[in-house]
Amino acid sequence: MKRFKFATDVIHSTRLPIERFFHFSPRFKDAEIINDPVEEPLFDIGLNMNVMSFNIRRGTRRDGRNSWIHRRDLVREILDAYRPDVLGLQEALDFQMAEVCTMLPGYERVGIGNLGGSRGLHNAIFYDAGRFSLSEEGTFWLSDTPEDPRSRGWGNIIPRICTWVRLIDNATRQGFYFYNTHLDHLSLRSRKKSAFLLTQRISTRCFPDPIILTGDFNAGEMSVPIQYLKGKIPLKINRKVKALNPVPLMDSFRERYPKMRNVATYHGYDRYFFRLKLDYIFVPTSARVMDAEIIHRHGEKCYPSDHFPLFAQVELPAKMVQSDSLSGFQQTRPSYPSFTSLREFRIF
Repeated sequence: MKRFKFATDVIHSTRLPIERFFHFSPRFKDAEIINDPVEEPLFDIGLNMNVMSFNIRRGTRRDGRNSWIHRRDLVREILDAYRPDVLGLQEALDFQMAEVCTMLPGYERVGIGNLGGSRGLHNAIFYDAGRFSLSEEGTFWLSDTPEDPRSRGWGNIIPRICTWVRLIDNATRQGFYFYNTHLDHLSLRSRKKSAFLLTQRISTRCFPDPIILTGDFNAGEMSVPIQYLKGKIPLKINRKVKALNPVPLMDSFRERYPKMRNVATYHGYDRYFFRLKLDYIFVPTSARVMDAEIIHRHGEKCYPSDHFPLFAQVELPAKMVQSDSLSGFQQTRPSYPSFTSLREFRIF
């Protein structure tokens, strides 16, 4: 497996020299690269899998009866009951992820903290290592400089990140990408720019494999960031330019239950006034959603988190077709645009 490591991203790849993938500063050019032969899929079929997104709330909050020490057993019960093939956690601290590792034997964990390394909040991805093999992985910051650790902007109070992986199904050799993020809770401008950055990164991935995007988006269903991700409305980049999402996505829960009304995922420990749908499992519009659920399980005296976890059983397509506004896949990773140019975008 080709491996190279640098300050903000850990990437596993199967194609070409690293210089063909990204524009790096010279100090990263001597990173170690180990070559493995590229394996082609055995079958050109889709993938059926169970997915979960779960904001578990940082474990150092003083939440009384809802403190981590009281609710971690509920987290264990949910993971035991649903046993997702891939899990995206948000707002997790390192010690919480260590405990989740004991709850999911046979799973591997990917991701770094928003302060770099093991520090800060993680959007960690857990996957069933018996079913999947890791092909690529990385973390980038939701800012004008996504490769800079701890970078923030656009009104973010704390650094925000997205962690992603490319996984290969061991039985069929089919691949897919999984992105897991947590958008800012205060700045609408940040959420818009973050949504745009996410779609840029997704649309410049190496392989035309299907994608899953999970997370706490801190945005309601009719908000601009969510409607943009769904491909329903363009995002205003500046006074003259608007952009549609080149890889339109659908909310797996709404695909299964388009008219359901009680769909809040954030409850703030039973604060009914603030109940909102902020969490999503997005899949390609060509995917099939067999089941979806907002998991309302809780104890008599506490909840597993201030967010309800989401579950979806989906069948991903073998390949994805994306907008002609972007060049086709070349079986090599295209160079990312200079993301310092994001400063030029007048998103409000």
